[in-house]
Amino acid sequence: MIRTGVIPTHIPRPKQKEFFHLVHDILRHEEFLKLKTYFHHTDYIYDHVLRVAYISYVISRVLKLDYRAAARGGLLHDFFLYDWRERKATDSAKALHGQEHPKIALANAKKYFTVNEREADIIVKHMFPKTKIMPRYLESVVVSISDKIATSYEYVHYYFKKLTRA
Repeated sequence: MIRTGVIPTHIPRPKQKEFFHLVHDILRHEEFLKLKTYFHHTDYIYDHVLRVAYISYVISRVLKLDYRAAARGGLLHDFFLYDWRERKATDSAKALHGQEHPKIALANAKKYFTVNEREADIIVKHMFPKTKIMPRYLESVVVSISDKIATSYEYVHYYFKKLTRA
């Protein structure tokens, strides 16, 4: 059944319309749109967080978790509004961004949106195990893993494009 690409009927199917309905207020917000101006990994933060949010939504929906919190938390997990490469250049320890940005993202998320306890945990613990404090919710684990999946995809895609151009 899986080989043919047919998803068993007892597994809830992800729906793009539903995903965008859950996060439309964030995607249209003036401050959030600023993420389109900050480069991250191999693309802009906006593209990265949208990818993480959708992967998190799909996984959480299939696992029958709180897919709304996963989508919203995934979208806000890197809502830090600065160029981390510039910050890293002036950071003598070269590690502060990785540990600090989840707290900064959570503060920004709370400033501009209503964030529940599960979404807050998702945002502040998405860098586990680097941030050392274990996620409290399964949705937080899903977003943390989705972040790593999205980042891996972005780098592989970027380097594959470079190789094919050479």
